[in-house]
Amino acid sequence: GTGCTLSSAIASALALGHQRCEVTAEKQGATRAIQPLDACCLAKAYVTAGIGCGQGLGKGPGPVVHKQGFPSTCQHFPFIALEPSASDILEFRAMKAHSLDNLKAASSGKSLTPVLGSILPIVDTVEWVERLSQTPGITDIQLRIKGETEPAKILQRIQLCQEKCRLAGIRLWINDYWEEAIQGGCFGVHLGQEDLAKCADRGGLKALCNANLALGISTHSYGELAAALAVKPSYISLGPIFETQSKKVLFDPQGLQILNKWRELIDSEIPLVAIGNIGDADTAKQVKDAGADCAAVIGAITKADNIEAAVAALNEAMS
Repeated sequence: GTGCTLSSAIASALALGHQRCEVTAEKQGATRAIQPLDACCLAKAYVTAGIGCGQGLGKGPGPVVHKQGFPSTCQHFPFIALEPSASDILEFRAMKAHSLDNLKAASSGKSLTPVLGSILPIVDTVEWVERLSQTPGITDIQLRIKGETEPAKILQRIQLCQEKCRLAGIRLWINDYWEEAIQGGCFGVHLGQEDLAKCADRGGLKALCNANLALGISTHSYGELAAALAVKPSYISLGPIFETQSKKVLFDPQGLQILNKWRELIDSEIPLVAIGNIGDADTAKQVKDAGADCAAVIGAITKADNIEAAVAALNEAMS
């Protein structure tokens, strides 16, 4: 039955996380990090898939089928609503994954949905935004402001970057500072899970929708993925794929296997962004083959001797 299956699946998921964490040396961030919430999400997906595969007996749906294995489809993976009592249905600006067909549809006017670039450079200064906005092959830039706490200066930097991107026809995404992104007229916002919750508590998600901003959301665990899916964002990112020194993270590297699992659990209409030490074109090719639609990069561009050549190589690897 469903109750016994659910409880058994929860226990199995917790045991899997414990095994990956304590017994084996294999580092797969989301699997090693399985907590009760993650286990409940996986178990719910397992039971839903089992019910869907069941044969009806009499007037009931029949017993739960146990042939589906580890959850592997977005059709059955659950959502976790950040605002369960909200009556408004939020719809963020949709994005298409980077592909030749989607690019042709956008350029011909057959589709009005913008296509997310195959690479997403992340930088922290006006100077870098200006330089990259003039670099061929870049369509999207994310501004991640560090070391600044004064709201007026943060807004000023965002406005300067937005103006440079506007003139160059580049889409600017702002990391975390959603209110300033709205004020600055930016294209989109990227939020981590903690900032996503804070934004929701302050009515920010509705404000972003009303301003027609796109929204990207970070994920590191199955529970976080369920929360991100409930928001129906413009894209979902997973990281760190490989061990990184660019910022402190609480999760082990996800690896390519988890990246591939994320692609299975996310609707194909939502672009999947890989992030975390994607330092060159060869590494970008690996995440592309594992299911990523876009590679978020930092040092692969900012540390390159020839930025234009590095951008061209990264785009080629992600095509």
